[in-house]
Amino acid sequence: MARALLTALLVLLCLQAPAKAESPPGDRDEPVTIGVMEFVAKGGISQDKADSLLDVLAGEINRLGDARVVTRTDIQSMLDLEKLRRLAGCGDAECFAEISGALGMRWMVTGNVSRFGRSFVVNLKLMDVRSVHVSGRVTRRIRGGEECLIEELPEMVRELFEGVAERLGMAIPGRVTVASRHAQLLSESPSAVTVISRDDIEASGADNIPNLLRLVPGMEVMIMSGAFQAITSRTYWTYEGNHYLVLIDGREANFDPVGFPVWDLQPVFLDDIERVEVIRGPASALYGANAFTGVVSITTREIPARTSAGILMKAGEVGRTTTRLQAATRVGEWGFLINGGMDFSGDFNDPRQSEKNAWLVRALLERRWSESRRLLVDAAVSHGQGPFPTPMGNVMGRFAPSSVRLAYESRELRGQLYWEYLNGRMDIDAPIEYAGVRLATFLPAPSDCHMVDGQLQWTPPRFFEPLLLVVGGGARASYFSSDQTLDAETFSDPTSPGYHRLGLAHWEVRGGVFVHAEYALADWITVTGGTRIDYNTQTDWFVSPRLAAVAQMTPDHYLRLGVARSFRKPNFIETVGHLAVDFPEDSPIQASSQNKFLEFMTRVGAYSGLEDEEMLAFEIGYQGRFLDGRLSVGLDLYYNQLRNLIMMVPDIIEDEQGLPDLARSSYTHRNQGPDQDIIGSELSIRYSPSGSLSFLATWTHRQVYDYSFGGYSNNSPKNLITLGGRFRTNWGLLGSLYAFTRSDFWHVDVENPSGILEPLLSQHLDNEVLLIGKLGRNFELGQHVQIETGVKLFLPISPFSAPHFRYYEVGGGITPNGQKYGAEQLRRMLTAYLEGSF
Repeated sequence: MARALLTALLVLLCLQAPAKAESPPGDRDEPVTIGVMEFVAKGGISQDKADSLLDVLAGEINRLGDARVVTRTDIQSMLDLEKLRRLAGCGDAECFAEISGALGMRWMVTGNVSRFGRSFVVNLKLMDVRSVHVSGRVTRRIRGGEECLIEELPEMVRELFEGVAERLGMAIPGRVTVASRHAQLLSESPSAVTVISRDDIEASGADNIPNLLRLVPGMEVMIMSGAFQAITSRTYWTYEGNHYLVLIDGREANFDPVGFPVWDLQPVFLDDIERVEVIRGPASALYGANAFTGVVSITTREIPARTSAGILMKAGEVGRTTTRLQAATRVGEWGFLINGGMDFSGDFNDPRQSEKNAWLVRALLERRWSESRRLLVDAAVSHGQGPFPTPMGNVMGRFAPSSVRLAYESRELRGQLYWEYLNGRMDIDAPIEYAGVRLATFLPAPSDCHMVDGQLQWTPPRFFEPLLLVVGGGARASYFSSDQTLDAETFSDPTSPGYHRLGLAHWEVRGGVFVHAEYALADWITVTGGTRIDYNTQTDWFVSPRLAAVAQMTPDHYLRLGVARSFRKPNFIETVGHLAVDFPEDSPIQASSQNKFLEFMTRVGAYSGLEDEEMLAFEIGYQGRFLDGRLSVGLDLYYNQLRNLIMMVPDIIEDEQGLPDLARSSYTHRNQGPDQDIIGSELSIRYSPSGSLSFLATWTHRQVYDYSFGGYSNNSPKNLITLGGRFRTNWGLLGSLYAFTRSDFWHVDVENPSGILEPLLSQHLDNEVLLIGKLGRNFELGQHVQIETGVKLFLPISPFSAPHFRYYEVGGGITPNGQKYGAEQLRRMLTAYLEGSF
């Protein structure tokens, strides 16, 4: 009854002072309305002064762009807000959200201030009233007198609205956290960084994270099948997918056994993601092993401020079906969220054949003491399967990861501890044949891997104002076991208890510490330096230094110079995983020789003597903003030296009968990949004439110099181009259309369908174009009820070769007898979707 009366009173209030709901700046007659509802004095400062700060805060928001700011004072002048709150009997966040929504406000700002000795602590929070999601939080500790509070508020307001600036028509410089492990302006980042915002995600036609990452300049995304994708950039072309470190809320998503993340098994849907930050370039100085050519840092959305639920359903071509459910609630300082879903798709070549079969469940429990201090428990479990190609043959991979993460965050200290368990199985569909004779077939390889990881980061108080320090480190222990895998150290050793017995148990421990420092030489130039020292029980020590300087040449124009060293640690499959085989009855290898062949298999695939892959990188970058911030231009030039690269090295020696000499032959990973120097450029242009419309154009050019033959290689595409844009109208229509192109090249390590003892194949991959788009309509059926429906398009185009609407993104094919090898040929996918939240 009280809620109903509250709503009725607010409706009457709205009739007296009408305010339109938000619409993009380019399409609306009136500016967006932002409510600045409350600024609370928690201690050490009077509420009168806090109210004065609220007026200053409202003024700063009003200066950012075309916005109509309504303060608590404005509302109280028409109706007593405190009486409304008591009448409704609701909590602060929920009550203010209802009042703001009834007044036609889409966004609400609240804050608080407290004093501790000679310092003030100020917290600001920006809430999306429609979904009751927290869209921004800013916390500052401010030293000095009360006048320092007023001096700091403008910068805090800009940081608070950065995440929604585009849709509100505000020209605010973007911020990143991944490049230096603290918040800073994108233009001041010591690394090349791309940010994919919530607006990009909402309008995107991408149906998974890798396709979303195509928006990153220079990013190559390889779809191998409906279940497996890989990414890479700034290096030679490869579909191994282990050159980037992927973090989800700080948790490493790369699986230790294989070295890459299985994207479709990560416990997040695109709708769960608030933003994605991508370091394009070496990042081992901060993140250690496997941040070889970059880092993808995914930040998920906050738990909503009120009890809510959501549903998503998709269905389309290639047998694609997706279902997702979510529920969340908050009680005081506690918040809880649970979501889950299923994702299925068919084979690109035969949609009737099920290929991807994945499901996941995730639960969050949070206690938040303040805007800057919280404790989080994050648990997830998922399961999925699907095929992916390797040089040894097509593998049917089955993975079932589970994880539990405990994280603590405050302004100065961040830490996390998590355990992850990965149950996996690999079935290689590739007979071992030689000269047309079948020798053996691979046994299924089930495995278990336990990973325990702990990370800690501390930002000490500044003892010297121009200097900022961040220190931290972490350790990771992994245990890998399989009862149908060969242990190279024991299987061939007659003195070992494991002689001629299947089974492997492998421990590995790694860890590192880092120091990151930023020194402002002057107002216009900052020097960043740091290093990380890593150790692991497999490849020993590695030191990853970084030095960079960022200069502000003129307002809104920045120049960056940098040099860094990074490394990739070989994964378990490369170092210890040797697959076992079975022998058919007609195999020429009889029982007396089968153990000798298995001994040969301990020299196939893995090699325990592998060392780290290394890269030394030099960068020059420019960031500029024009037309009052509506036009942003980025240009990055880089020169990378890759050394100690790992590749499969066949060394098959024939005996007098023309069969492999098992005692002397091998086919293993070795650090014998050719040294390579890579020179490249990445140009990115984004133009946003209004908050409703944004255009993107990128061009990447790359040359790979291969020392094995002393020339530039044609085994990597030289050009990548992206053109497109996204839009959102004031009547709920939204969408995007992007064209991604890649120049032709040769894929030189395609699986040979005749078996692993035969030479690898080469395949020419022609020029191609991929269209990804979305067209949808959003309906608001109530203050907190939203429905969106539409279609998504995935359309591969091969302009110069038939069939013109299918192509291979990774080498593959079908033999005359119908045997599929390598990757799959992509085809059109048109998907309809329906999602709702309430």
